[in-house]
Amino acid sequence: MSVAPRPFSNESVENPNRTHAENDVSALYSSLDELVGWRFHVKQRRLNSPQKVMDQVNGSHQSLRKGSGMIFSEVRQYQPGDDIRHIDWRVSARTQKVHTKLFTEEHERPTVIVAEQTPALFFGSQVRLKAAQVLNIASILGWIALQQNDQIGGLSFNQNRQAWVSPKRSKTSLLNWTQQSLKLQRTLTQPGSANPQLWQSVSHQLVKLIKPGSKVFLIGDMLNLDSASLNHLHSLRQHNEITAIHVFDPLEKSLPKLGWLSLTSGWLGEQLLPLNSRRSETRKRYRENYQSRWEQAQTQLRKLQIPLVEIATHEDPLAALLKQQVIR
Repeated sequence: MSVAPRPFSNESVENPNRTHAENDVSALYSSLDELVGWRFHVKQRRLNSPQKVMDQVNGSHQSLRKGSGMIFSEVRQYQPGDDIRHIDWRVSARTQKVHTKLFTEEHERPTVIVAEQTPALFFGSQVRLKAAQVLNIASILGWIALQQNDQIGGLSFNQNRQAWVSPKRSKTSLLNWTQQSLKLQRTLTQPGSANPQLWQSVSHQLVKLIKPGSKVFLIGDMLNLDSASLNHLHSLRQHNEITAIHVFDPLEKSLPKLGWLSLTSGWLGEQLLPLNSRRSETRKRYRENYQSRWEQAQTQLRKLQIPLVEIATHEDPLAALLKQQVIR
């Protein structure tokens, strides 16, 4: 269930050349200056591995790392000069041809940022919209990746379109992705229900687009992944590191005592539902509904060795990423 009152913004300085109405609308969206400005706040910061984000590590999965500063890239047929210590005996036995594992230097790895900009994120009760917080988080991760010499690129999407920028070790690549994401955000005009098919389509595209050995960040509403999306992420996780970041608004997690409210339910389309928030039992069931969905998403992704963390719209995004150990 999702609440959809009028969103708020933390921007209080108005452009004197605009009307009040234009300033109110503009304040709902992210600005390029704001997103680029994060580069000054992340000097000396580094990206953490998903294993450090996880509460516990399942030691049964195959590590993507080889020694210090090396990451798994792919398996291909053995060629003269390849290190025999890297022969993949399992693949060789299955294909009856000798195959070897390839590794690349960690600083050469692509970092791919996936940012949701759908109507489900055009909502915020405190400080900023969920869609804006997604791009704040994405920008911070992007600038950190770039300064640690990673290739940087990504995919952003709304309800109608996906925008892909191939990873490159270039500030231009990050700025291009940021501008594409801002264009998608500007198409949002009103809140809407979460659509699991959007993540299904995106995850399917990621399997085809992302090269083995990449570091992937999924940022958006991560509580509505269907079985098809999870299957795609399972395929993607086999040769890549993935971290999922769920962005939420405090009003989605806990209902205040405000009397009768009109809410929309994602599984009932856009139908308005009356809800008496003064009843303690109503507020309790509301909290339990969110907690149940959160725990289910965590369990599903943990099985894939994908850590899931949550960041609220009112939180400072840099401080939240540090607290969740996504960065250090």
